[in-house]
Amino acid sequence: MALFPILGRRSYEVVVAATKTMGIGKDGKLPWRLPSDLKFFKNLTMTTSDPAKKNAVIMGRKTWESIPLQHRPLPGRLNVILTRSESFHIGSMEKNVVISGSMISALKLLASSRYRLSIENVFVIGGGQILRESLNARECDAIHLTEIETDIDCDTFIPAIDVTQFQPWCSSLPIVENGIRYCFTTYVRVRDSTAISKG
Repeated sequence: MALFPILGRRSYEVVVAATKTMGIGKDGKLPWRLPSDLKFFKNLTMTTSDPAKKNAVIMGRKTWESIPLQHRPLPGRLNVILTRSESFHIGSMEKNVVISGSMISALKLLASSRYRLSIENVFVIGGGQILRESLNARECDAIHLTEIETDIDCDTFIPAIDVTQFQPWCSSLPIVENGIRYCFTTYVRVRDSTAISKG
């Protein structure tokens, strides 16, 4: 994806699992357990074409805190935590963690000389507020959507994908796990002259 982004910011890709009504959570948690989805997420966010580089994952504070202690920071990736809380601290042991006050400042940080050449891809992974801000923003190059076809009760939702800006690029065959049917679909931003002139 684009290395030199709009206005000195990195572009990014969104990774999210959602129902047909774009529900992503219930009571602050994922209302499903899908091992193949977790494997897909890990492979997607860890894979780089250059073995000397790694990827970054951007998340909100609540998403960070929802990750079990033994699994954070997410290994092999730069974990970028968005929070405006001055009292939030991660301790001194986290060398693969940075804190940023906003999405814009995080993207500018990742475009800076410190990270520009060492970070290959940037992924936005949650939670709800971050995804609502990021999903259809112009810095978003692609959306990796786990499309959950089974009806599941949710209380947290994100906007629908803007199909005038994104088009399906590839989709997996359906998978059924723990009684839930879903598939993986990647949407890519339409980069034509009309879209660019509007940007």
